Amino acid sequence: MVCRSGALTVSEIAAAGLPALFVPFQHKDRQQYWNALPLEKAGAAKILEQPEFTVEAVASTLASWDRETLLDMAERARGASIPDATERVAEEVSAVALAR
Repeated sequence: MVCRSGALTVSEIAAAGLPALFVPFQHKDRQQYWNALPLEKAGAAKILEQPEFTVEAVASTLASWDRETLLDMAERARGASIPDATERVAEEVSAVALAR
């Protein structure tokens, strides 16, 4: 998957267990870069910054990903996902509210 790296996109990529080439939208706070970084660190994705985003760079990156690499990246993406995040946040909010 070649895509931007908004928060929802990154979380959906992880939940679906897809390898990704993220091209963060260039913004002064670099929020999309920071969204994608955990998946890159997990070995599930690669970040290609906008200034380096060329046909050659994309082709080279994708060509370097063989079947085994893609399967490994997919497994790492699934491992980086937090499928019960909603429940975890709700439990924490509830615990804080009850502690008052």
